[in-house]
Amino acid sequence: MALFTKIVLCASGNHLTAGVWSWRKLRSFQVFDNDAQGKEDFAHFLQKFPNTKIYLLADSVEEDYRVENLPHTFGGAKHELVERKLSQIYRNTVFRVAHFINREKDKRKDDRYLFLALNKVEFLNGWLEVIEAQQAPLTGVYMLSMLSQVILRRMRLVEPHIILSERLNSGLRQTYLHNGNLRISRLAPMPPEAENQLAYFYLVETEKTRLYLISQRFITRETPLKMLLPGLDDSSKVICRHIEQEQGIDCERIDLSDLAHSIHIKPQLLDANPELLHMHLLAIGNVPDNLAPASLVKQHQVQLIRQGINLASIFIVLLGLLMSGLYVKQALDLTADTKQAALDTQMQNQRYADVAKNFPSTPIASNDLATAVEINNTIKQYGKAPRRMMQVISNALEASPEIQLDRLHWLQTNDVSLKDDDKTLVAVPSEKTSQQSSFVPDPTVLYEVGFINGQIKMFNGDYRAALESVNHLAELLKADSNVENVEILQAPVNVSSYTALQGSTNDEKAALQAAAMFKLRVILKREVPTT
Repeated sequence: MALFTKIVLCASGNHLTAGVWSWRKLRSFQVFDNDAQGKEDFAHFLQKFPNTKIYLLADSVEEDYRVENLPHTFGGAKHELVERKLSQIYRNTVFRVAHFINREKDKRKDDRYLFLALNKVEFLNGWLEVIEAQQAPLTGVYMLSMLSQVILRRMRLVEPHIILSERLNSGLRQTYLHNGNLRISRLAPMPPEAENQLAYFYLVETEKTRLYLISQRFITRETPLKMLLPGLDDSSKVICRHIEQEQGIDCERIDLSDLAHSIHIKPQLLDANPELLHMHLLAIGNVPDNLAPASLVKQHQVQLIRQGINLASIFIVLLGLLMSGLYVKQALDLTADTKQAALDTQMQNQRYADVAKNFPSTPIASNDLATAVEINNTIKQYGKAPRRMMQVISNALEASPEIQLDRLHWLQTNDVSLKDDDKTLVAVPSEKTSQQSSFVPDPTVLYEVGFINGQIKMFNGDYRAALESVNHLAELLKADSNVENVEILQAPVNVSSYTALQGSTNDEKAALQAAAMFKLRVILKREVPTT
């Protein structure tokens, strides 16, 4: 499946190695010579894996490495600054990249970068033309030397100055790493006659590398170097011994079999094709910085968009199927519930029919009985007792101990202007009753109306005090939240200016002994039924 398959290529001056990985395992590989027949075979190879991502490793002699410090920036300014520096260093170079190393610890805390470039790419152009002709999605072009950092991390080697000497099909590659970070790498092609003088060839190339490091001020002559020689057999031990004796460099042979087993690649494959180790490290996720321009990876970007659309479509289809399944299940459940409800209804009807057979016969129709029950319930809603009226008056009288209650007439009516049937007192409107009341009765509502007859206890002839007591009682009743309106129908004394003055000065003694009687009408608010 193309989505989980990737092709990793390693191009050198003489040949191209192509490997196919799926699920982090090498499935097959093939070597193509750098000639017309090799490119034709490579085109046939790509046709077998359409729409498969391609990673291209470059193993070249013409490589350039420069370490530069840039002011610390971030975001768009950082990208612009790095691009400007790349254009300044590699003006006419297409394959270039800046690799962030770390941040300086001095006051400015500049960002340290390793700038890399491929100076000559003629050995790549032929392979890139085949990839472009097949419209294969190229994800990027990477330097093989950048995977040397991954090898050290995998082997947990932490010496500050390490030269990793790897024998590849393209020659001897010596990579200098400072504290595990790549600084420079050089590839020395190995002539056929060097096979018979392998130790001498290593000595010569190691001396060249050491002198170059000194000239670039990466190290001094006194800097202790550590040389690592990866290998599958013990032949590299002889080379190590010669390097230690002739150049005084600490040299150690490391077993590639252990590393191969740890990353699940067969060690015997590395004997004839050692670059498969770097290709496998890239295939399992150690992807270094890309040197290719955006125009070369355009097909890969298009494929990413296509894959995103396909994945979104698959997700939507799966979501639709899931929702459809849920709706089908819900419909089946509702159908089952409907059938069960129908059976329950049928059963209840059967039970009702069985019980109805024993009902006594009645001459009244069932509709008339229902109407009678409804009327009875309505009448019950209006059936009230004077309990609320008595409670309101009682609360007011507790605050007015000088007033005596003689009579209470309670009724429920929608005519609040109804007169009291008591004839013992004649209603004479007081000054306050003559004032306009803001209460507007609703004729559709039954109000509780109470007529209160009372007098002042132990009246001593002080009509002003009696009048104030009655007014105070009226105010207390109005203050109750259950009271809608209070009206003084008769005050203890008529103070209206419209009443004619009458009486005799001879009646002074008798008048002082008369009772101060009054009459009130209290209307309660409509009681809101509690739920």
